[in-house]
Amino acid sequence: MSAAASVHAANKLPDRDDTSDGWQFAITPYLWLPTVGGTLRFSLPGGGADASTGPYNYLQNLKFVFMLQGEARKGDWSIFADAVYLRFGRHESSVNAANGLFGPLNTERSLETSLRGTLIQVGGGRTVTGTSWGTVDAVLGVRYLGVKTTLDAAAMSSLATGASVNRAVEVAQVQNILDGFAGVRGRVSISSDGRWYLPFYLDAGAGSSKFTWQALAGVGYSMKWGELSLTYRYLAFYGSGDQLVQTLRFNGPSVNATFKF
Repeated sequence: MSAAASVHAANKLPDRDDTSDGWQFAITPYLWLPTVGGTLRFSLPGGGADASTGPYNYLQNLKFVFMLQGEARKGDWSIFADAVYLRFGRHESSVNAANGLFGPLNTERSLETSLRGTLIQVGGGRTVTGTSWGTVDAVLGVRYLGVKTTLDAAAMSSLATGASVNRAVEVAQVQNILDGFAGVRGRVSISSDGRWYLPFYLDAGAGSSKFTWQALAGVGYSMKWGELSLTYRYLAFYGSGDQLVQTLRFNGPSVNATFKF
């Protein structure tokens, strides 16, 4: 669900023209193939349940995906944005801890969860180091994650009389997470002409969630029209209390094509 702390911008910084004070722009459609997993806390009749979700099989469970990043830069200053929408179909899950409906009296459980998420990140950066070997930017921004998930469960409870009762429960719950973050991003040149480079990104923050962090690294190649890169991206959220999202992790490779103008 991630994915972007505009971690995207880390591997897609436009080539900087020191002779121009004008704006430079870049847009990056990309395909991120994350493994998605974590723990969700559902409110249910008589109590609640902590259900594991994922890891989703990307090709089997993915129903829809949209991913796009963009950046504008003027001199040492930049602004960036990243949008990701993921929708996964039903997936077998298990209850990690529960009470009430899924308490210790339950002898059988059958659960499925589905997940859809919208991730939007916006921020700004300033170059703090720029040399022949590469650049480093300090970044600040906000990360929004909107999660909607369903729990479809059937439970068989044993009563004191020895009889059994079947219960069917389907619950849909939503959480909106808004976190601030700070970090660094940049690239390291690995060829004499600067065309081959290693992008990197790292941030951490908090807000609606107790803690969130994101990291990215990979390899890229610059051309006249833009850049191509292959990266690995990790994004995690950690909640607290009775929040729906207790833990949620996205991690996997990303293929990116950046067009500069």
